[in-house]
Amino acid sequence: MMSARYLGVSFFKGRIQLAEVEHAKSIQLTTLAERETALDFAQAGINLGPDHPQLNTFVKELGETIKQNKISTAHISFALPTDPVFINIIPVDSSLKGPDLSQYIQWEVDQYFPNVPPKDFLTTSHPLPETGSHVKQLFVVCVRRGMVGFLQRATTELKLKLHLIDIDHFSTEKTLFQNYPEVSDHPVALVGIRYGGVDASLVLDGSMIDYRAFVANSQEDVKKAIQNYLKYLKERNSVKAPSAMFLHGNEVTAELPKTLHKETGVQCVALNAVRKLAASGKLYKPFVQESYRFAAAIGLALRKA
Repeated sequence: MMSARYLGVSFFKGRIQLAEVEHAKSIQLTTLAERETALDFAQAGINLGPDHPQLNTFVKELGETIKQNKISTAHISFALPTDPVFINIIPVDSSLKGPDLSQYIQWEVDQYFPNVPPKDFLTTSHPLPETGSHVKQLFVVCVRRGMVGFLQRATTELKLKLHLIDIDHFSTEKTLFQNYPEVSDHPVALVGIRYGGVDASLVLDGSMIDYRAFVANSQEDVKKAIQNYLKYLKERNSVKAPSAMFLHGNEVTAELPKTLHKETGVQCVALNAVRKLAASGKLYKPFVQESYRFAAAIGLALRKA
């Protein structure tokens, strides 16, 4: 088997995180890196485009970080923060299919962005496993074409190949199951804690079956958001309670898992993104110890296909 390296890049609070994984006979995490960036992707995301004035600065910053860390990959992937992305779960009549379903999804998106032309979005959707007899729950993600165009041009300027563009919270699912394969057959909550918000999803059998986002501007807000999510899941009779919660993101603190466990009764851990992943001995130890901050970037780098 020929060796190939894949680079994942995520964005948190005005910083970029890089993770490189080598895929050979075995899989090894070869690089973890982080730096400040002049472009806060969460704030500027909706205004980005291939001709954005900060493109060259972003390319320079990312290129310097790649060079400084001797990253040798040809493939790069990006995890978008959830702030500038439209994510929603909408109920849909089970009989809707094809063009009728696409038209209905577009109508739903138009309710949130009435003044934005549909062509400005790239929209994807898929049904969640839990469905009713007449209504199914549809998971919808809309990304502005400008953001994609910005990353495509940056990749070209870096002379790399664009592999994937994903959402940071969902790219973390790959990291979760790589490092905690024992949880794949029962429901667990994946909780992303970022500056200004919380992303919470329920994952079962390797697939997301629920998602909600919360505004959270303090640690107290974070705790309330998680408690509200657990309450919401409990009130849904068709959804099993999570057996554990895994936290990731730049706002996770050492005490938060213990506090949440005490307050909710649910086992809670900071996601160890290198728990069952071979890691180079050259990695910066503080980054390894706080690998939950790199969970999205690692999840991307783990994906060859």
